[in-house]
Amino acid sequence: MRTRLNSDTPRPDPMIVLITLLIAHAGTTMAQQLNITTEAIKTTPPAVVSLLHAGGMTPSDWITVLTLAYLALQIGLIVPKYLEKFRHWWERIRGGRS
Repeated sequence: MRTRLNSDTPRPDPMIVLITLLIAHAGTTMAQQLNITTEAIKTTPPAVVSLLHAGGMTPSDWITVLTLAYLALQIGLIVPKYLEKFRHWWERIRGGRS
């Protein structure tokens, strides 16, 4: 036996149904991506510590090395600045004596 749909009942537009389903799916996908990102951020510190130990150095050793590298970079940036100031000072002194 076949039942016939009443033509008076409104039928949803297929495009609206498709768009609604796509939006719902996109929201789910974005939520999953957010969960993956959150979990990745949570596991980063232990992973970094494990990698540092795998390198044969403790985290304090790595911090020491990175601090020394940072100081070397800062000194490398400051020395040319002070050399230029010293040159200008020396030229003023030599220029004033002549």
